[in-house]
Amino acid sequence: MAQKRLSPKYFVGCLVIMLLACRSEQPAVKDSSLRLDLIEQAMDAVDAGVGDDQAYFEINVTDAVVNLFLATDLDGQPNPDGLPDAMAQYVFTPQDGLEDVALPLAANGPTFTRSAVNFSIEKVLLKVISALPNSRATMFVIAGVGTALESTGVADYRVHMNSSQGGEMSVLVTKDGEIIGTDAS
Repeated sequence: MAQKRLSPKYFVGCLVIMLLACRSEQPAVKDSSLRLDLIEQAMDAVDAGVGDDQAYFEINVTDAVVNLFLATDLDGQPNPDGLPDAMAQYVFTPQDGLEDVALPLAANGPTFTRSAVNFSIEKVLLKVISALPNSRATMFVIAGVGTALESTGVADYRVHMNSSQGGEMSVLVTKDGEIIGTDAS
């Protein structure tokens, strides 16, 4: 009995079909509406309006505003231990610039300065958004690391995510967007 010889084109066609059928779909990275591009402008506004070299407890950004929480002293005088005992909140928008929101409130905790803010705007959200395709980034947070008495001057980065299936998650990321851990609620 004579055997039919299959053409190489047949094998290539089968291989292509198998690869297409077996490939894993990568979730498309959704564009985030978080205004990370405003953080630098907001810190410039703080430098101009409040003074250079401010210590921050936190900076967070949504799709519309940047909230900045600066370390200060309730009476305006440095404490004997040199640690801040209050927080002043500012809000920055491109339309209104920097606004002082409220009187300082008692607060303490780890702080960081502008020089510690060194994340990649292009990369910091990509892996979180790709890993959680059914979720939406609602806030990006920069916060001081350490304790009130032993602040490291280092900042960490978190992305707050809301799932379309319910629930919220805070994802700790590196400055380049590598996922370090999560806090779910």
